[in-house]
Amino acid sequence: MKHSILIVDDDEDILVMMQNLLEAEGYEPLVSPYATNIMEIISQRKPEMIFLDIQMGAQNGGDICRQIKADPSMHDIPLVLFSSNDNIIAISKQCGADGYLAKPFAPDNFRSVVARFVH
Repeated sequence: MKHSILIVDDDEDILVMMQNLLEAEGYEPLVSPYATNIMEIISQRKPEMIFLDIQMGAQNGGDICRQIKADPSMHDIPLVLFSSNDNIIAISKQCGADGYLAKPFAPDNFRSVVARFVH
């Protein structure tokens, strides 16, 4: 059975790149360019990990992270924020994220973050 990993980012190029990297490693990527339906996707698909962009138009990844981490049925899913935001470390700590990945990132850095949380 493939491990499913949810990626939420409004940048289609990033989504496609991350999706291709995950597929090449044998994972099942779940991708969404919208944060508005993330809670529904998580409750229906139960991903084993979530990558969430901090800045997605009107949606704030830090707020969504807090929402996920406050939900007893979702709080144990590893959640990694990723962004080019200079405050990514502070935002990750404030919302309870399990990790962070600064953009731009090398494919090997992405793979190592996935390997840290999905076994």
